[in-house]
Formats: sequence, C-alpha cells, structure tokens
Amino acid sequence: MKEADTLRNEDFTAYSDGRYTLLRKASYPYLVAEVGEYKLTCHPYEPCLYITNEDGFTTAVHNAFDPYFALDSFRNGELITSITGREYDARDFCRMVEYAADKVDVNIDAAERVFGDAPKKKRRAAPPKEAASEETAELRAAGGSVPPPEHIITDERFSRLIAGYPDLAVDYCLVENGHTALGAAAHRTALARACHELFVDREDGETIWNYDVGRAEARRITAAELFAPGDDADKLNYRRAFLSPPYGSGCTDADFDRVNAALFPNGTDGLEVYEWTTDWSEYFEDGREWWGALCLTVYDKTLDRFAVITASATD
Repeated sequence: MKEADTLRNEDFTAYSDGRYTLLRKASYPYLVAEVGEYKLTCHPYEPCLYITNEDGFTTAVHNAFDPYFALDSFRNGELITSITGREYDARDFCRMVEYAADKVDVNIDAAERVFGDAPKKKRRAAPPKEAASEETAELRAAGGSVPPPEHIITDERFSRLIAGYPDLAVDYCLVENGHTALGAAAHRTALARACHELFVDREDGETIWNYDVGRAEARRITAAELFAPGDDADKLNYRRAFLSPPYGSGCTDADFDRVNAALFPNGTDGLEVYEWTTDWSEYFEDGREWWGALCLTVYDKTLDRFAVITASATD
C-alpha cells in the first residue's frame, strides 16, 4: 500500500505531442490542451472519471478510467481499454477528455463519439495463404463475392514507416495487379480487394463498415494532382488529408515526401491515378459530414501494384 501511495505522489509527464500534455503534478493527473487545463480525478468506489476545468466546473464521465492508472500505463507505453472494448493510446485518451470536458454528466460511450461511430480497424498481419484460400472458399460457398485476400501485399518496410505516424487519418492498402482488366476496371478490382482488407474484420468476417464498390464512380487525375498542395479548405486532397487531420498529425511536408518515396520508390512517371467518389461506404460518412473524405487508387507500373489510399475523420 505504501508503494502505491508513493507512486501516486510522483510527478511526471506521461505524454506530450505539441497539442496535448498529459502529466501528474502536485500528485494529481492533468491534461493540458490548447483550450485549457483540466484536473483529472476519479470516484473511489466506481469507474467515474471527473474532469475539472480552470473555472472549477466538473464533468463526470461514467464507466470510464482511473486517471492514475491511465497515466502510469501510457508512461510505460501500454494501451488501456474502455468498458466498450475500445483501445486507447495516450492521444486517444486526451482527445476523449477534451471532448467530454464541459458536458456535465456523460457516459463513456457518449464521450467516445469523438472517434466516430465505428472503431478504427486494428492492423493485423495477413493470414497465411492457405488460411486465406480456405476463408475465400468458405465465403464463396456461402454465396459471398469477397475477393481473395491473398492479393493484398504486405510491405514490411512501408508498414514499419507508417507505424511511426500513429495519428494519421490516412489508411493505405497495397494490392497486387491481377491482370484481369485495364484502366478504371482494374482500379475498381483493386479497390474492391482493399475494401475487404480495410472494412472487414479478418478474425470473425464481420463487416466493420458497409460498402458497395459497384456504386463508386471514378475520374482519372494526374500524378501532379495527386501530390498537389492542400491549400483548398473546401476540398480534401491527399496532402491535406495527410498533414491536417482534425486533431493534427504532427507531420510536415518532409514526412509526406518521405512516406511517398517509400510508397512509390521509382518516382511518379509510372503512376496511373484514379480519384473515387465516397458515397458508397459507411467508412466515409463521418468525413463527408464535416472534415472531408478521400478515396484514391494509384497503379505503379514499375512495381505492378496498386496503392489504395483512403481517409475520413470526424471532429
């Protein structure tokens, strides 16, 4: 018991990213955000997180977290899980607290609306080809039309690079060229295969976001348009989606260039790019309502593969 009391008296910074600082000072957890500072406490007998602003106004988030435990976990590089099953890293926790503050009393599921209605899909390693083929056979036997997952490419170097940018609102999926068609038809096939990877849970086969690729419409754009500046606040393009998600990414143009140099290592001369409408999947709904939504397919002739790039986020 004395050891636990000592830990609760220790002051430290658990997380800081320029927008948020999560720290313990004067023995209490605090969130320091751009909009102000919040003291975090909890009920001793039930999972209720109290968020008190600088004016002394307190919000109660029911069925939430013990902030002492949360800060200790984040300091050790660990995730925490809410009662709803959502996993939190330190930035997620800061976003939830900032969103819930000043709302009087809310439950944790209401506070988690800051993340959108559907949880972001956890990245999983691709299954062995034998398992993938067996899964595809079962789905087709059941009348499904799910594209075979073995067309998905795992690029370990690129995956490691993207893992270094945890706050990106952009999702990537690499797809083999099946040589089944040319032009827009081949891009649509690649998009369908990527949707199965991005929007369907591999473990249980349940759809995370409903989608109908047949309804998607495409227009061809140039490589210069793909990498164009993100200056137009009324239109979400690739660069703006990468650099300016709703809660920031901490990324610079140098990071954007670094990621795309790894994604397209042989330059841009061999790229064929299609931009797709976004009214055909639940994945894009939150972004369409506010920040924006993006769907691109990029065929790299030098690598004979597609990069499917999607983005959607809410405030």
